[in-house]
Amino acid sequence: MKKITYVSLIILILSMLVACTNEKDDFARIHPNLLPSGDHRYSLHTVGKEITVDLLENHNITNVGPITNTSSYESLNEQYPKLELKKEPAFIVFDENGLVLKTYDYEEMIDFLQNPDK
Repeated sequence: MKKITYVSLIILILSMLVACTNEKDDFARIHPNLLPSGDHRYSLHTVGKEITVDLLENHNITNVGPITNTSSYESLNEQYPKLELKKEPAFIVFDENGLVLKTYDYEEMIDFLQNPDK
């Protein structure tokens, strides 16, 4: 009986280790269209406030693409219910592994994109 318990425990631990080593989150696996394109480090999805490449460049941010602007958080929640957006404006940032920032604060989003290694 002890052998069965030990083997089960080892299998459980190994399963957890394998699951933790996969860096990509559900968004990256299920919705690769949300991820950055080309040589960009991040993609940005906004709700309720239009963000443009020019606006980001004014803040010395050049590592973002694509940028998607949506008018209502309800429509984005319908597309991606796991985002669980509560209000607008909302700013959602993804890197190649998935979701890295979800905020309702414009300045927090700008700070994150300006200082990604913080």
